[in-house]
Parts: sequence; structure tokens; C-alpha cells
Amino acid sequence: MKEEALFDETASTYDDFCSTPLGHFVDVVEHEIIAATARPKQGEKAIDLGCGTGSYTYWLSDLGLSVVGVDVSRKMLGVARRKQCNVVTFVQADLLGLPFDNNTFDLAICNIVLEFIQDPAAALREGFRVLKPGGRLVVGCINRFGAWAKKYTERGQQDPASVYRYARFFSVEELSGTLPFHPSEVRFGLYVGPDEFQVFDTAMRLERERDAQHQGAGYFVVRWDKTQP
Repeated sequence: MKEEALFDETASTYDDFCSTPLGHFVDVVEHEIIAATARPKQGEKAIDLGCGTGSYTYWLSDLGLSVVGVDVSRKMLGVARRKQCNVVTFVQADLLGLPFDNNTFDLAICNIVLEFIQDPAAALREGFRVLKPGGRLVVGCINRFGAWAKKYTERGQQDPASVYRYARFFSVEELSGTLPFHPSEVRFGLYVGPDEFQVFDTAMRLERERDAQHQGAGYFVVRWDKTQP
């Protein structure tokens, strides 16, 4: 199924998970890791690749960046635009052919998106193309070998309507090899699996403990720096 049709079907309920206690925990952990890896700076120009309903787009805007959110799904962008009045531009486009010039942005982020794209390497090359020299490409993915990927795979197998029916999960090594140069930084998180979550505070404490030991991460973030024109 094409990404546009896939996420058009789920646009109206896409944010529901983040309203649950478990979803809030996941959202907080992922935002922390993206922030620590991307290190966004006020005044920078940023692009949110596969922005969906705009969670990270608005977050970057609130930090003082000039942001463009790009997604192939018209209905997901409709939800994003209705969220708040802010100085954010949303563009409907395929990530394999971004309608921007070379060397346009300081920062590109792409979180839980490559799992649903037919040619992830081409999407990363496009994201890298639109970065200025010195820019950062920051990509978050569900770890292929973690408990979350297992849970989502089972959901996709059991529910024909689930977007995870069409997902492909990556390991750090697989993602790192999609561009012809090594990442500058890799971070891990979501050490608490979906079936062991009880309450937020307990989960966060367990997350911190396991992070120190690097045990069983369900999520990782990779950063590439554009060091050449």
C-alpha cells in the first residue's frame, strides 16, 4: 500500500496513542533522545521529514526554529494544520523527491518514518541533499531486535487495518549502512517494553537504570553530519 493511502486511513486517530499513559511515556522518551541528538538551536531552519500530524514540527517551532513539515499524506497534514496557529509551513510531498533546493536547512529530523517507506536509502539521500554544509540529519527508528518491534509485528499480523502490517524494522547496523559514510552519533532508548509498562514514574526510573547498562533498547536515533558541500 502507498504511504499516502496508508496514513490517510489513520489520520483521525493517529494521535490517540500519545494520549494514553503508555503512549505518553513513549513520546517523552523519544523526544528526549531526539533532542539530545539533534541539539536544535534557535534561529535555525529545520525540516521535519514525514511530519505526520506535526508533533515534532511544532516542538521545533516552539524552540525558536523556522520549520517546514513535509508529509505525503494529505489527511495527516490536515490534522497538523488544525492543531494550532503557529509560524509553521506544511508541504505535501514525497520524501523521495523533496521540493527544496540543495543546502537549504540546518537540521532535518525523521522519526518513525523510514519503517513505512519503500526506498529508505533514497529518502535519506534526499534529506541529506537539502541540508546545508554543517547540517545534521537525525533519524529515529524502532529497533528491529527490540520488544517494541516484536509487539508491532504481532499487531500487524493480527490486524489487517494496522499500519504495522506494512512496516519494515531496522537494526542500527542496517540503518547506518544506508548512507556511504558513518554516522557521527547513535543513541538508544525505550528499554521498557510495551508489556511491562505500569505507571509513568516507575517506567522512567526503570528506563534510566537500563540506559546505564544499554540493555534491550527498543528505539534508537542516528545522526549524520554534512561535512562536505
